[in-house]
Amino acid sequence: MTTGGVFRTPDWKVLYQLALIELDPANLSHRISDARNAILDRIQETISVAAHYQERQELTDALSGLRGLQQEYAQRVQQFGEPRTLPERKAG
Repeated sequence: MTTGGVFRTPDWKVLYQLALIELDPANLSHRISDARNAILDRIQETISVAAHYQERQELTDALSGLRGLQQEYAQRVQQFGEPRTLPERKAG
């Protein structure tokens, strides 16, 4: 993502939401990992700023949500095996 020609990483909230709504099991682990890394980076950025208490609470809640999503994903993998990406269907 670029803003005024400067590269910016996606907002952690966007990555978190993308993980929550990912429907393709083959992509879910990657989405969870991206969101977790963005959240941890943001925690690191705000750790010494007292004014960011509310955001840090949101970050903690998001990490907890990702943890639950990861556990659910792991249970499904254990039960059904590794997900595979299905071939795209041709229109026509």
